[in-house]
Amino acid sequence: MKKWMTLGLTLLLVFALSACGSKTNKNTGGTTGTATGGAGGAQDIKVTATNFQFQPAEIRVKKGDKVKITLVNKEGAHGLQISDFNVNLQKDGSAEFTADKPGEHEFHCSVMCGAGHDNMVGKIIVE
Repeated sequence: MKKWMTLGLTLLLVFALSACGSKTNKNTGGTTGTATGGAGGAQDIKVTATNFQFQPAEIRVKKGDKVKITLVNKEGAHGLQISDFNVNLQKDGSAEFTADKPGEHEFHCSVMCGAGHDNMVGKIIVE
């Protein structure tokens, strides 16, 4: 009886982990987004998270812009962390920051989402 229970739990665990995504890295890094702005350098950016990629994977803003970034999960459960700007969304939602540090700033998935989790990255370029 114990052997069957162990086998059943193992199969359930394998199924649950395989449902998190595939092994292929779909993040081509070729998508670039420019923030859509309102008056005064305010930028609203929507980032869509699917299995192991962000769209857009590259975002450009101007130094001094006030940025509102919104995470929308389409496939799986993902987060979005931008350490350089103290942003850490653990689920769908928004965060605001001022793009006051020029250069390239990596963002990544902050929720363990499966085999391709480490490949789920993007960057914000502050010009």
